[in-house]
Amino acid sequence: MFANFEELYEYLSKKKCKDISLYDLTTDSDKSAYTFIVSNANAQTNKKFATSLMEELKIDQPDGFSKGEWIIFDFGDYVIHSFVPQSREKYNLDKLWKSKKINLNKKKR
Repeated sequence: MFANFEELYEYLSKKKCKDISLYDLTTDSDKSAYTFIVSNANAQTNKKFATSLMEELKIDQPDGFSKGEWIIFDFGDYVIHSFVPQSREKYNLDKLWKSKKINLNKKKR
């Protein structure tokens, strides 16, 4: 699947996800993981991204797919929360986890 979070970040970038953020939640509990939060323009675009990911990785439909506003992929070590902008703002996980953020800009250079 993905060897590390840098590889997953590159994948999400190539899929044109916006506002990609990564949080290290590995110390929060046994079930936590490196967690990406991304945005897509609207529910249709978000579902298109999710469908592409499901087909490429041969995985089942993720939670939230039917509405398309907040879709969650759980890969064990990595979790992706794919939002439309309004839902991302409403649930504001970025604020909740801001102390756990990993600066991806430094990782890219």
